Amino acid sequence: MLTLRLWLLMALGAGLPMFGHTASDPSAAVCAIRYQDQWLLVQDRVSTRYSLSGGYLDRGESSQQTALRELYEETGLYGEVVAPLGRWQRAEIFACRTRAPIVAQHDTGFVSILQAPDLGGEILSARLVSAAQLPRDQRRFPDQIDWLQTRLSLVPESEVRWQADFIGQGNVLHQTEIPLIQAIQQQLGRDVWWLTGSNLFGSGTFQLALIPLLLPLLGWPRLRQLLFAMLWLGVIIQGSKAEIGWPRPFHLLPELATQSAQGFGMPSGHTASALLFWGMLLTWYWPTQRWLATTLALLLASMTGLARVWLGVHFISDVVAGLLIGALLLALQRRWAATPSPLGWQGLLVVSILLASWNQSAVLAGFGCLALGVILGERWPLRKQGYPAINVAATALTGGALLGGLLWLLPLLTTSSLLLLLGQWALYCGFGLWLSAGLWWILSQVNTDISPRGPAPDKGTR
Repeated sequence: MLTLRLWLLMALGAGLPMFGHTASDPSAAVCAIRYQDQWLLVQDRVSTRYSLSGGYLDRGESSQQTALRELYEETGLYGEVVAPLGRWQRAEIFACRTRAPIVAQHDTGFVSILQAPDLGGEILSARLVSAAQLPRDQRRFPDQIDWLQTRLSLVPESEVRWQADFIGQGNVLHQTEIPLIQAIQQQLGRDVWWLTGSNLFGSGTFQLALIPLLLPLLGWPRLRQLLFAMLWLGVIIQGSKAEIGWPRPFHLLPELATQSAQGFGMPSGHTASALLFWGMLLTWYWPTQRWLATTLALLLASMTGLARVWLGVHFISDVVAGLLIGALLLALQRRWAATPSPLGWQGLLVVSILLASWNQSAVLAGFGCLALGVILGERWPLRKQGYPAINVAATALTGGALLGGLLWLLPLLTTSSLLLLLGQWALYCGFGLWLSAGLWWILSQVNTDISPRGPAPDKGTR
């Protein structure tokens, strides 16, 4: 009950700024910053689209205070309000000017936001871009930029300091690694199919997509063990990223990025995930040849790490740290994850939600929601063995594909960050509930005449 209350409080807390205002009052405030015909836009993590810097009003704040606070949190820039521009839907939009020059990169228009508190959390990047250069499908609010264009002359120009890159803002280690990453990209080229494929080995989305197919091969007890280990790894990685707060290579040199990536870089979650995920699968497949299985998993993880460096989203040091974390958890997983108890799942839920509240991380909250779904599903006394493998795979895959499709469709249905977050969390919870209960209930209704086959289920399968 306590963990459920924590989850609900976090969801409600995200929406508090929306309440306490009447329908006629603004619930959000926005700063419009421009240089010539270019607007300063931020790319948020939830929708991955660009919009003006802004957000919901905190209790007791004026609209102007909110607009300037959001500008600093999302870009690291201090500004001043020059004049109100009017209302767009529920947002009060102000003409603003930065107090210090905007540091931007020649040609790309990317803005250095290394000092932004929300970098790695809510915000992925910031750019100076004109309305003509930004396709409508890359705009979070497509009509807002057009509305703003009619008021271009009312917004004063902010000063911009153009630079070739932002490497000088990185630490000594990162400045040393940037030339190595450039050399790797130049040596390997920009279109390498095996590196693109290797990147999938550590992709959480790819691994989740495999889960329904692995279920009939592993059985629910082992699949639950795999989920438990991978979720704890995700909590460790995301918590470490938030605390260390090291940038990614493209934060220092934007043209390095051939793929976008969310959050901070240290340690590499893809690399750690590849080693633990494939290490567990291969050691189950070759239980008497653990060294061979571990060596092959290490090779796959190393290829994933190389792919992440080649893509420009991780430093070499990030990859090394990811390999060490993945290797440590793989070596210890037979002790801490072999038979995950209800208390272990509840601990995972509580830690995820607490860290998500502390770091404002939607990803950590998603881990907690998936754990919550498993916890709720495990409370149902359903038989989870003895069904034909093809039936298990088809049922699991159908539900998983439906939930995945809804997750993909969600950003197209709403531009509200709150609704996007709540929708994503509900779908993650639904996926855990589907794997632990939903598909088994359907199979029990369709296959009522099938007697259990194989070894009797242990207590953990009920």
